[in-house]
Amino acid sequence: MKKAKGKLGFIKKLFHHSDSAKLARKFIHQHHKELKEKQSPTFVTDTDTVKLKDIVFKTKKNFQLGYEVFGWYPYWEKDYYKYLNYNLLSTIAYFSYEVDPKTGNAITTHDWDTTPIVDSIKAYPDKKILLTVSNFGEKNNRKFLKNTTAVNQLVENLIQLLEKRKGNGVCIDFEGVAKSQKEEYTSFLLTLSNKLKKANKDYLVYITLPSVNWSEALDFNSINQTVDKFVIMGYDYYGKTSSVAGPVSPLNSDKTWEPYNLTTSVDYYLENKIPNNKLLLALPTYGSLWETKTQSLQSKVKNYIGSRTFSYIKKNIEGNEQIYIEPISKSAYSSFSIKGDKNQFRQCWFENDSSFVYKTKLIKDKKLAGLGIWALGYDKGYDDIWNVISSEMAVESENSDEKEQDSVKNAGSIFSKIVNTLGLKDPNSKINTVEEKLVSITDYKNVLLYTMSFALFFACVGFVWAMFSPNTRAGFFNNTSLKGYYIGLMLLLAIVIFRILDAIDDFIVMLIIGFLLGVLAFYIANGIVERKKKELP
Repeated sequence: MKKAKGKLGFIKKLFHHSDSAKLARKFIHQHHKELKEKQSPTFVTDTDTVKLKDIVFKTKKNFQLGYEVFGWYPYWEKDYYKYLNYNLLSTIAYFSYEVDPKTGNAITTHDWDTTPIVDSIKAYPDKKILLTVSNFGEKNNRKFLKNTTAVNQLVENLIQLLEKRKGNGVCIDFEGVAKSQKEEYTSFLLTLSNKLKKANKDYLVYITLPSVNWSEALDFNSINQTVDKFVIMGYDYYGKTSSVAGPVSPLNSDKTWEPYNLTTSVDYYLENKIPNNKLLLALPTYGSLWETKTQSLQSKVKNYIGSRTFSYIKKNIEGNEQIYIEPISKSAYSSFSIKGDKNQFRQCWFENDSSFVYKTKLIKDKKLAGLGIWALGYDKGYDDIWNVISSEMAVESENSDEKEQDSVKNAGSIFSKIVNTLGLKDPNSKINTVEEKLVSITDYKNVLLYTMSFALFFACVGFVWAMFSPNTRAGFFNNTSLKGYYIGLMLLLAIVIFRILDAIDDFIVMLIIGFLLGVLAFYIANGIVERKKKELP
């Protein structure tokens, strides 16, 4: 812990005047809320013009997440719940219960009592719905945390709201807690957790973590056992107060960018003994747009134009301008001049599907609990990010074994060429369906399942066909050993197939194997006894 604090202090000393220090006083969740309510031109979502897809992004039938995927659902995304593929989400945090710091009561809960997103995700027993609890700024947090009555009132309100909607817990989003409030903040989290879990032992407590812990207001040792999951807000490393345009969510910095990035943020919290299996890294589905002095990287800013959602960037910038991946930060950007004015420049920095892959690799390399998203709905109408989640956050991801994937794809490609050469390519043909299935097989379990299923199927077909012959029937049914070998082989194949499909568990498998071994032992023992009898005078 001392090492981590010392490193942060050293960086602070060097960059006390930096963009990052200024950004520490700006809270992106509050910022987006205020701009959205004011319908400010500095926060453009393009929700009126983007056409939502008629079909929700689909996953494979047996798709299963290997990591937690956590997403904030802002209250202003009214009907986006209709377009979510819930298979790609583990946890949704509804944003938000806004705390009145004087009383602990809600300034507003933004329709928590009625929002359909709760009912939608509760239809999936393995998914969780949380209520985000927000309080922003040192003044508001100081006022609330020192007021025991307000703290108790908030906790009682939350228990009632969770009970009413059958929620799974809360996500505490208190940003701007001062170092002087460390003890009060710790006491609040302990009180909240104890009372929630007393009301329902399964209630969960998540809290947000700043990308850079400037205030050092977190007592990690005290809250580690109290908090179920920690969510790093891995965005706005560059933003409204930046003097140069740069990556909103950089993977690394080197000497090019400010010394704060996703890697240093994750390492800092791991060094402070937060277990990696309790740590989530949240990434942005929005970007920042600047008017810059030049088109070059690290250009000085003339004016901050505003935040732009992924859907806006996809439609209005990516569709018209060249997109690059900056090699150090691994973030997407576009640098361009305004049409009709070659001396007026723009830079937009954001995350797309290519940059997301690098960030999800960090999550996997550090063995974190999973991925967070601010915010659901910012990418409506586009499935780029969901494609990455479906491939990178899955159990045995399609990219987990490149050699196997390449060999299967090559097999699919060869098969496709043969089909095309024979002129059999038809959208309705069975051969085309087989081709698609072949290309979709990417892991050894599926390969084993398909192989054994084919073997079992053709063995059964061959057996039935052979039984049409009287000689074969007589030979088969009069030979006890042959019958035993055949039935045993078929049972073995069936057991493996059913186990891969999770139709039976390991206990049932052991019972069946034990039974078969018992039958085999009886058969062998009986044969030995019969031979001994024949040898007697």
